[in-house]
Amino acid sequence: MLKDKLVTLILFFLYTISANAQFAKCTDCDDFNEFKSSLCTIEKVPLSYLPNNTDSIELFIRKFPALKNREGSIWLIAGGPGESGASLYPLVDLFSKTFPHLDIFIPDHRGTGLSSKICPNEEALDSPSGIALANDEWGPCFNHMYSNTAYVQDFSITNAANDLSLLIDNFSGTGNRYVYGVSYGTQLVMRLLQLETTKLDGVILDSLIPLQDDEENDLSHRSFVVNDIGNSVLDYYDTKLGDEEAPLAPRLAGIIHRAKNDDVFSKNLPQQDLSILLGMFLDVPKIREQIPAIIKGLEMENFEPLNNAINEITEFYSTYSKYNTSSSSIPLVQVISSSENNLRPELKKNEVLEESEGLLFSSPLASLLAENSMPTYPRDIYFNGVPRQMPPTLILHGTLDPKTHLSGAIKHYNKLPNKNSVIFSKIKDAPHFIALFAPHRFSELAFKFISGEEIGNDLIVDEDTELR
Repeated sequence: MLKDKLVTLILFFLYTISANAQFAKCTDCDDFNEFKSSLCTIEKVPLSYLPNNTDSIELFIRKFPALKNREGSIWLIAGGPGESGASLYPLVDLFSKTFPHLDIFIPDHRGTGLSSKICPNEEALDSPSGIALANDEWGPCFNHMYSNTAYVQDFSITNAANDLSLLIDNFSGTGNRYVYGVSYGTQLVMRLLQLETTKLDGVILDSLIPLQDDEENDLSHRSFVVNDIGNSVLDYYDTKLGDEEAPLAPRLAGIIHRAKNDDVFSKNLPQQDLSILLGMFLDVPKIREQIPAIIKGLEMENFEPLNNAINEITEFYSTYSKYNTSSSSIPLVQVISSSENNLRPELKKNEVLEESEGLLFSSPLASLLAENSMPTYPRDIYFNGVPRQMPPTLILHGTLDPKTHLSGAIKHYNKLPNKNSVIFSKIKDAPHFIALFAPHRFSELAFKFISGEEIGNDLIVDEDTELR
C-alpha cells in the first residue's frame, strides 16, 4: 500500500516535469490537513551555474495559494543545511494567517526532501528507509560520493542560492516578493542577496547565523555556545532558589562527574551523554524550564524528571517531523558544514572530547564533523561576505539561542551595509527558531514589517519563551 503510494507520488512528479513544471494538486493533499490547498511541481535547474555546465538536477516546490486577494509571494527557506521544506510545513497555518494576501512557496533545497540528492539511490523516497540513510546504505552512498566527486561538490551554498534566484524569478508572479529564512536558511538567503540576481521587497531572518570567520561561533565551537546558554539558564534559576540552596551549576557538575564514575548511578541513566541531553533540552522552552527539577531529582537518585523530559522532547520532535521528507540529509550536512562552516576541519574526535570535558551542556555536532570523510568543495568569492545592499530586512533572534548565539548574530548584523533598512529585534529568553517557539510574537512582528509599520530594535518579551 505504502509502496504503491510512493510510486504514484514519483509518477506524479515525473508528470509535472513533462508539463513544463506547472503547479498541480499534490497527490498527498489528503495526508495532512495543512496540505489540503497545496500545489506541487518539480523544476529542472543547472547542476552548476558556472559556464559550460550541461547537467541538471530537479528541485521540488510546494505552493500554498493566498487565502485572500493575492498581492504577492513569500518564500520560506528551511534550515539545515540538510533539512527539507518539511521542517516548515507545521507552520503553514501560521504563515497563511500572517500573510493571507501572499502565495507561500516552500522549496526543498538541492540535496533534501524530494529534490535531487547527493546519493540518489540511497536517499530516494522509495528506498528501504526512505530518504534517511539506513545502516547498509552508507557504504554505497560513500562509494557514489567518491566516484562522483565533481557532482557532490556542486551541492554548495552558492549553487543553492542560485537555485533560489531562479525559482523566485520563475514562479513568484506579480506583486511584492518576500523571503523568510531560518537558521541555515538565513545563510542561504544572505548568499542569495550577495548574488544580486533577483529583486526582493523584504526579507525576514529568523535566528541569524554568525559570519563564517567567527571563530567563537563556528560549528566546531557549538558545545561552548550551548554551555554558555545553559549556564545563563542556571544563573536565572539560581535567583529562584531558597537561601539554603546551593547554586545549580556546581550541583550539576557533581551529577555529571558521578554519571561518569559511578557505575550503579550511570546504569539508571540513558546511554546518551548527560550534558548532550541537557543541551538538547535548551532548544524547547517547556522542557528547558524542567532543568532545575531534573537536577534536584538526580541528586536524590530520582530519574523520573529526566526520563519525563526525554519522553517529552522525543514526542515533540516525532510530532514535528511526521512527514516522509522530514529526515535530514546527513551527506549534505557534512559536505556544506565541512566546506564552509567549520573553521577547524583538522580537529580530531578525541580532541573534541577533551575540549568538552567539564562542560555542563554540550552538542554532538563538533564530534560529528570531526575527521570528516566526505568530499568537500573549495570556498568561493562569497565566503564570509555580506551583501553590498540590504533590502528592508527584519531580524528576529532569541537571547538564549543555543544554536546561533546572540553575540554572533549581533556581530553579523554590525557588518551589514545600510543598516537603516535592517531591524534587529531580540526576543527575550527565546531559543532558536522564533516562528516555531514564539509564534504569536513572530506573527505580530512579521505582519507589521511587511505592512510598513515601525518596529524598533527593541527587546521583545514573549510569554511562550520567557523564563519563569
